[in-house]
Amino acid sequence: MIRRLVLAFGLAAASLGPAPLALAQEAPQAAVVNVDGWERQVAQTGTIFYRCKPGGTCAAGSTVSYRGQAVAPVPTVAVYRERQEGLNRRMVEQSNGRLSAVEIIEVAESTRGSAKVLTAVKALVAANGPRQFLATSLVADGDRHLSIVSTAGTEAAARANIATFLPVLLAAPRSATTPPAAPAGQPARPAEPRRNP
Repeated sequence: MIRRLVLAFGLAAASLGPAPLALAQEAPQAAVVNVDGWERQVAQTGTIFYRCKPGGTCAAGSTVSYRGQAVAPVPTVAVYRERQEGLNRRMVEQSNGRLSAVEIIEVAESTRGSAKVLTAVKALVAANGPRQFLATSLVADGDRHLSIVSTAGTEAAARANIATFLPVLLAAPRSATTPPAAPAGQPARPAEPRRNP
């Protein structure tokens, strides 16, 4: 339950080495990214979810999701941290008591080829139960922006999941990571949630 809440919030906001990439056609213009050891699912929102398959090389219970985002100015590390802090507060407030805190472990900026990557690593403190860890990345590669969210039972696994998926998604055809068109009369999804005044 916490994992679903985390992934929903993480996407609203983003080494084992690259995993093998397999592409198939899902629709005439949409490529599908499959990663060995992971089960792929698509939500109605357009978010792509992957769950670690039992016996795979990924950490048991790990989940990764990604969603293409509208192209927008890339925030600074300080602004990204501030947005993550606000998101963390909302996660706790809206968790119905399941989370007692969300603690930022690290916020960092890196590059991968031509892509700028902002990553926040967090500890999710459950009211009852073990801690979970979350790594969320905002990836800006020219006219392609996407968010990647990983949850796992350890910080190392959450980081490794991002390290596994990042090069795979950057190597994928743009059609696999492009946000779905907004319904008529509605704006496209922003790359990061807007702050309430």
